[in-house]
Amino acid sequence: MNHWIIVGVFLALAGLLFLVRHLSEPQTKQGPNNAPRRPFIRKHIRIGLALFWSAVIIWLFVNMQARGLQRNTLESDAAVAVDISDEWIKFSPGRDTLGVGLIFYPGALVEPTAYAPLARSVAEAGYPVVIVCVPLRLAPLQRHRDELTSRTRRVIASGDASKWVVGGHSKGGALAASFAKDFASEIDGLLLVGTSHPRREDLSSLQIDVTKVYGSEDGLATVDEVNEFANNLPATTTFVLVEGANHSQFGFYGWQPGAGRASISRAEQQRQTIDAIIAQLRRLGEG
Repeated sequence: MNHWIIVGVFLALAGLLFLVRHLSEPQTKQGPNNAPRRPFIRKHIRIGLALFWSAVIIWLFVNMQARGLQRNTLESDAAVAVDISDEWIKFSPGRDTLGVGLIFYPGALVEPTAYAPLARSVAEAGYPVVIVCVPLRLAPLQRHRDELTSRTRRVIASGDASKWVVGGHSKGGALAASFAKDFASEIDGLLLVGTSHPRREDLSSLQIDVTKVYGSEDGLATVDEVNEFANNLPATTTFVLVEGANHSQFGFYGWQPGAGRASISRAEQQRQTIDAIIAQLRRLGEG
């Protein structure tokens, strides 16, 4: 992906130079009555801003690529079968399970495989996991959210598990909360990781198992925000605070603006998160 970094840097520099040049130039082009032709200047400012924000988006997209994965994470073996498609990544355990599975939504712009280590670890414990790919990695329009819902319901209908938990990280958690609100009768649990959602939706009446995992150093879903919106979740919700955890170490991807500075390793943050997820799945399997 190094070539995308070069493209992003080039566009950012081009945009900034374009803005500096045209903001510093005297307004020589004139219209009627010798008035400066401001639309001409505004047009060039818009071009410069477009170049700059294009570079920012490319930079964010590149930084959200998966990194640090072990070579066998996405390979099938006797313990876990891995099935990769354009719609999802499935991790199916090789041994019998309690019939409970996890559907997981990635965070905004994050490459789905960034959550493969977490998904594989849960599958190795005997629970099928499906990372559902979010359209455009963001689902910005209603048609994209409808497609995400369709994919999720097809996984539920597949019969790979008799009970399903729907969850996600960050924006993925917000999408999972929305699915739980609209299709609570089709799932048995909701998992929210590194997110302050639901913020606007009141899910306090949900009659399903809800677990929220959050980090003490998360700058994008702070402890104060989690506490502020806690009333939007059922009183029976299990809250798991991971001390020293930040936002980005819930996955395996690059630096993220505002993620916070973790005081524990990614491996330790992942371990505690996986333990919390397995505990939720075990509760449902034994219930």
